[in-house]
Amino acid sequence: MILRRLRALGWRNLAPVALEPGPRVTVLFGDNGQGKTNLLEAAFYLTEFRSFRTKAPAELLQWGAAITRLAAEITTDGLDRRIDIELGPGRKLVRVDGKPVRRDSPALRGIGVVVFVPDDLLLPRSAPAARRSFLDRAAYNADRLFWNEATAFAKVLKNRNALLRRGDARPALLGTFDDELARTGARLVMRRRALTAALAPRVRSLFASLHAPIDLTIRYRSDSLVDAAADEAAVTQALRDGLDKSRAADLKRGFSGWGPQTDDLEIELGGRLVRTHGSQGQVRSVVLALKLAELANLSSVLGEPPLLLLDDVASELDEKRRGQLFAALAATPCQSLISVTDRGLIPPLAGRVDFRVSAGEIALYSPG
Repeated sequence: MILRRLRALGWRNLAPVALEPGPRVTVLFGDNGQGKTNLLEAAFYLTEFRSFRTKAPAELLQWGAAITRLAAEITTDGLDRRIDIELGPGRKLVRVDGKPVRRDSPALRGIGVVVFVPDDLLLPRSAPAARRSFLDRAAYNADRLFWNEATAFAKVLKNRNALLRRGDARPALLGTFDDELARTGARLVMRRRALTAALAPRVRSLFASLHAPIDLTIRYRSDSLVDAAADEAAVTQALRDGLDKSRAADLKRGFSGWGPQTDDLEIELGGRLVRTHGSQGQVRSVVLALKLAELANLSSVLGEPPLLLLDDVASELDEKRRGQLFAALAATPCQSLISVTDRGLIPPLAGRVDFRVSAGEIALYSPG
């Protein structure tokens, strides 16, 4: 996927934007708080229809603006296409080539993005929810239908928790929710397992080349009952049995404390958990391997590289890992948008174009 032009009006602090990125590397540089991340966020929103920073749409609108408009002209699979988004209080309209679409629309085939932010560097030591989010975002990029499956599970879980909080749930009604939670949860588990299996060999190989030939493994971990189940039908049954066993505890605590919403992506280095035994350097090399593996996997699934967004990651990496990251990107034929405070941190990559970002204004930069 190539982003040929991005337009934004009424988006956060940005002045009206008409950005034409370079075909390979576009560097957005400037002081903190000027709008660099806001621009990357707009590019992300145009491909995923959500923000990587907030769940509150009101935060995306410029102060005093009633509506924000985003537009992108892209090329994917050899076709020139256009995405338009209008967002306002109680309003969200997405059009692709002039036709309204949902997040699971087949019209979005080939449109993909990978985002890398400084918080990702904490991923191995973060709470399990962060690693589940990593898997879910990558699964959605690989197959937009995952959005339906994840939404269905979240809706059933929310309703089951509401029933548990009431404290007077009838067993038959709770059983109905348990059946549906097991069915939708099994699909979630299978998707996450499949993605982890696809990423695992890439992560292992990348870590060895980036850091050292130490065996790096990633595994999707559920309760032992679920881990032992080999296929979707068996996972569904295991989840249903587990919900039965945890029902008394769930009723007592007033929420569902067992199931896919508590699973984790387990990362081990040399047979030891990275979150407890990894050095800072190892942790950062693990994250680089994970993100580059995500990029390679999505490229394979889509048949062409997705858009890559790097938000001030270069500032957070030491010189060695920064060099490794950009060497890997130079060998990857993807289009990248990179934000950074100091443009000198980015090496002279082929096809590089720089823009200065200041007080929401974006201007092409010409050295000298």
